[in-house]
Amino acid sequence: MNYPQRLRKEIIINAEREDEVRIAITEERNLVELFVETPETERHVGDIFLGRIAKVIPGMNAAFIDVGLEQDAFLHFSDVGDSYETSSAFLAGEDAELRDDDDEEEDYLVEEGVTAAEQKVYRPHGGRDGGGTRSNDRGLSRTAPPRVSEHQQAPTADGGGGKLELRLAGDTRPRQEQPRPQRTLRPVPSLLSANVSLEPDRPILVQVTREAFANKGVRVTSRISLPGRFLVLVPFEPGIGISRKVYSVRERTRLRRIVRSLKPRVLGVVIRTVAENKEESALREDLEKLLIQWREIEKKAREIQQASPTIQPALMYRDPSLTSSVMRDLFTPDITRIVIDSRKMYREVMDYVEWAAPNLTGTVELYRGTRPIFDAFNIEPQIEQTLTRKIPLPSGGYLFVEHTEAMVVIDVNSGRYAARREQELNSLKTNLESARVIARQLRLRDIGGIIVIDFIDMNDERNRKKVYDEMRKELRNDRAKSSVLPLTEFGLMQITRQRIRQSIVRALSETCPVCGGTGLLVNRTTIARQIERWLERFRATSKERALVLRIHPTLREMLNKGLLSPLRRLELKYFVRIRLELDETLMGDEFKFFSPRQKKEITAEFSATGETATAPSAEATWVGASEESEFSGEASETESGEPIARAEGPRRILDLPENEDRIEDMALRERDENGGRQNRTQRNYRQKRRPAGAQASGGRTSGARAPRGRNGGGRS
Repeated sequence: MNYPQRLRKEIIINAEREDEVRIAITEERNLVELFVETPETERHVGDIFLGRIAKVIPGMNAAFIDVGLEQDAFLHFSDVGDSYETSSAFLAGEDAELRDDDDEEEDYLVEEGVTAAEQKVYRPHGGRDGGGTRSNDRGLSRTAPPRVSEHQQAPTADGGGGKLELRLAGDTRPRQEQPRPQRTLRPVPSLLSANVSLEPDRPILVQVTREAFANKGVRVTSRISLPGRFLVLVPFEPGIGISRKVYSVRERTRLRRIVRSLKPRVLGVVIRTVAENKEESALREDLEKLLIQWREIEKKAREIQQASPTIQPALMYRDPSLTSSVMRDLFTPDITRIVIDSRKMYREVMDYVEWAAPNLTGTVELYRGTRPIFDAFNIEPQIEQTLTRKIPLPSGGYLFVEHTEAMVVIDVNSGRYAARREQELNSLKTNLESARVIARQLRLRDIGGIIVIDFIDMNDERNRKKVYDEMRKELRNDRAKSSVLPLTEFGLMQITRQRIRQSIVRALSETCPVCGGTGLLVNRTTIARQIERWLERFRATSKERALVLRIHPTLREMLNKGLLSPLRRLELKYFVRIRLELDETLMGDEFKFFSPRQKKEITAEFSATGETATAPSAEATWVGASEESEFSGEASETESGEPIARAEGPRRILDLPENEDRIEDMALRERDENGGRQNRTQRNYRQKRRPAGAQASGGRTSGARAPRGRNGGGRS
């Protein structure tokens, strides 16, 4: 009998630098997950906060919690269970209301996720949890349908709510008018349990389950849990849970018996998969560590309650470092090797492995090579490829990954691949290959939310089914939960993937200051025309003759190009003197006008929409340059990109009232000079077209009128 070959999984830890720790997880030498910890990146998943309910929005089935971070945390009603009232009683010091009857404990199964704080609890006998959901025998949770109000009437065949009137053909009697009942909007079903009451300004203990991203804050849950190596302590939900991956009934019974004899009555415990076949002493030691952590949280919460009558958000528990959490959650028996390039980190990992899994100490190695560890394991090139939009396929095709505000779109292209003449077979091979690469890239880039994949079109329904099955098979190795839909007739596949933290692309990169992250810029010709239209609106209502134009450095060459540059043409056309200032904080297609007389920005006052393209600060004022910087048409760089008001300083030529007259005289003189050259050119052209006699006599004779006829006479 042929058994499937064991997948080679390795953990490579790069901790040589003190300010950065990188952990790579590889499968068959392919990078599948990457974790980066730096002083700039702040991790919150797993942290426990004592917060204050800031706002409750029943229409959204959610509340916002003030936990002391920059943005309020998001608490969905589905993340609030019956344990909320227990935790509220704990915060109020009402220990008597905690469940302490061992007979009321209920055993249940759990499915281990990314973090213990977001474990889904499955109760096997169709019981209900506090979130208003119903569980079936398979452990799948589904929301109960909303109940219909007793006052609502079922619609009748004529669309109303009254009686149905039957009429025969040819009956011309007038219809009996029935009063139409008023339509009532069906209320949004609340996911909050009936015995749970969320009120503003009440204290609440929450745990972070998802990092903040974009303009959204962290997501939290009131179901508190402290993860350990073998067990997970659940303070407010008495009972014993066990991982679904422990298949042996005898082993489940043994683990439950051990944990029931060790745990306190008022606390719940979840048994993790790695606890299988572990001795009672290891489980006891792990549980004692978790109890010490929980007692510290209890003590800190009581001190905060006694110190101030008003609740001040505070951090109660911080999840361990990145390396500790990865070793706790990902170091399983299927890991074949752990390689570390730091002696200090190597000793810490060895101490942990000797306690958690003494039989796996041989898998931990200290890297002694001269090359960087990520280069030796070919990880660095894969990280660099992660930051690009284009992903090559082994067969010659490629993928394009585009991040939008609402979703991530992946486009599959065959490139030059044409191994066979049959297009259907070529498309199938490329799509199957793409499904494997995309599943790995979703894990590596940590892409969450809605993902839409545009596969190459295939006519055969069986081939589309193969691609769908291949994608589902590859996503089984993903720790994040996902849902996949079959391909549509247009070859589109829709996937939703659990978002835990910010994607690796967002974490390792920043928005382009030139294009603002769009990848597109308004072309320079359009920018020049926008500036000209702004000046046209400005000169229509303003009498000022001096302006300061602040632009990105990339636009300077375009405005100063040529002997008669576009900037000089605008000055002559609108009789205004313009000085350029460079500001690298502006986008490449953005410009700002400042008034030296008013000493403030006036771009929005004369723009077509009444506001600038990137909505600058309303308090932005103009910053003047030094005394030597006059209106020479050359750009002068400012020390700061943000406009700052200058209250004191020497008076410059721009501040003198007679300076406007001088600027206007200069503009008029340049116009006259250009006009004089044009007049001389036209005069020479007319002289060349005159008759020879007229040129010899010096042109027209005084007192005589040029003859009109052909023969020099008058009219014939």
